Amino acid sequence: MLNFSFTDVNGDILSFNNPIYIVINQDENIPADDLSVTFPFIKNAPEFCTVEVKDGNTVIFKGIVDEQQNISTEKNCYTKIIARSMAAMLLDNESKPVSYTNPSTSVIFNRHLAPNLIGEYRGEEFVLNGDLNISKGMSDWQAFSSFCLKAFNRIPRIDADGTADFNGVSSSESIKFSNINGINYSSVKENTKRCKLISEVCVKTSPTDIYGTIIGSKSVKNRRVERRRYIDASASYSLTVADLMLSNAINDSYEVTLVTPIKLLNILGADVSIEDSNIGTISGLKVSSIYYRQTPDGENTTIILKKENENVDT
Repeated sequence: MLNFSFTDVNGDILSFNNPIYIVINQDENIPADDLSVTFPFIKNAPEFCTVEVKDGNTVIFKGIVDEQQNISTEKNCYTKIIARSMAAMLLDNESKPVSYTNPSTSVIFNRHLAPNLIGEYRGEEFVLNGDLNISKGMSDWQAFSSFCLKAFNRIPRIDADGTADFNGVSSSESIKFSNINGINYSSVKENTKRCKLISEVCVKTSPTDIYGTIIGSKSVKNRRVERRRYIDASASYSLTVADLMLSNAINDSYEVTLVTPIKLLNILGADVSIEDSNIGTISGLKVSSIYYRQTPDGENTTIILKKENENVDT
């Protein structure tokens, strides 16, 4: 049973464990997880500002309340809470413009995360040699992310319990879905999306160039896909952007959607294999997104799986 603890504007904590509806969404490409929970009407409820959700002793969501709604219909009355995880604090707060020279992990944490109620972090104490410019208008999330991309080539993550992970989405967990000898599931859909593939990127490398540098994917062309893009690397882009465009297109071109009647949360990045009596065995998958739902009729989790990142064969 999930337990919900809300802190109100006076610092008092109220706990509830009788939700009617629950929705929790987690996505590796979206910084903040989101929660929507509906209770029977909470009369004279104070104004809530934070929420923590526990499954037993495990925190599965911690964040800030965005909306608090009282809804009355002819038959029923409800209280609905909409919240985002602690990453929302970094997204919502603009960073003070600053130019760092050789910034470290602890400096970024103390300047951009700790003031936003992020109490702990994971990651090595790394010093980034060189400059890191945080310009006017950038959020604390952008400052955090910029450092991690330059230092570790990773997009960071704020975990469910509010801990900042400088190493981003990662998991040592391995999950097997099978209705014979694994976790049960109700449906699985394998989707090859050829419309996402890009066969080549035409690059302009100088002001006088006419997009003469062609970076293409042999494997995509071998699949008889012809779809090109153009970038101007003479102005602001580098040639690595072309490789990234091709790689992202390949990663987005295949996904597996699986629905299970079991609650599964906080498994982003986990290794997954599927044994299906019709489709067969699918392996080498990673959890990319999680959508959990609980209603009066039951619960289920929809999981989006993608293949591990592939190298572009240019």
